[in-house]
Amino acid sequence: MLSFFKSSKKQSPKKGQSFYHRENLIQTIDELNYVLSHLDSPKNTKSKLNLLFQNKELDTIKVKSLADDFGDESFLLEPSSGIPGHKVYFYRISSEHLRFLIQIQFIEDQFFFASTKVYSESLLSDKDKQNVIKRIIDKYCPGADENTINFSIEDPKGNILFTHEDIYYYIKYIANNEVSKKLKKQFFGYVKPTSGDEIKDTLDNLI
Repeated sequence: MLSFFKSSKKQSPKKGQSFYHRENLIQTIDELNYVLSHLDSPKNTKSKLNLLFQNKELDTIKVKSLADDFGDESFLLEPSSGIPGHKVYFYRISSEHLRFLIQIQFIEDQFFFASTKVYSESLLSDKDKQNVIKRIIDKYCPGADENTINFSIEDPKGNILFTHEDIYYYIKYIANNEVSKKLKKQFFGYVKPTSGDEIKDTLDNLI
């Protein structure tokens, strides 16, 4: 996450499990494969600087040091994504009128993905969005067109920062590490079961 969040403060948790389940960006294996597809993509813009999330390099993010590095999580979700050992730590942060929903994702306690959702009490203004974009450009892509909205940036270690604009603006990070490579290999060519197969699997488990 970018350094303009330094003045932020933690919000007290007011949301339930259903809220965090909806906010989880990797609810299915298809969504996992979409994230993993950004690794080694020829469309990535190369940066000479290592990507940082909350001023930490991605390969230094560890489950055992989350409390020291990020404070107490707002919610810990163990989603039914079909991915063994999948856990998502959520943090809700505010900075002046802006809000940030952070998710840090692990497989078997190994970090591989993080995201920051940038929003406000109303729709995110063009000015706020441009402020976020300018910080990305200034930090990792000097000289890029400031009218650019979506980025896919690769650092010297192969880690990726990519963005997505929907109703909100998302800044996403994927670590180019052993767990990501293992997941990419494990779920390569995954085909989603048909509804009939899902019913059959459910019945097999119940009978």
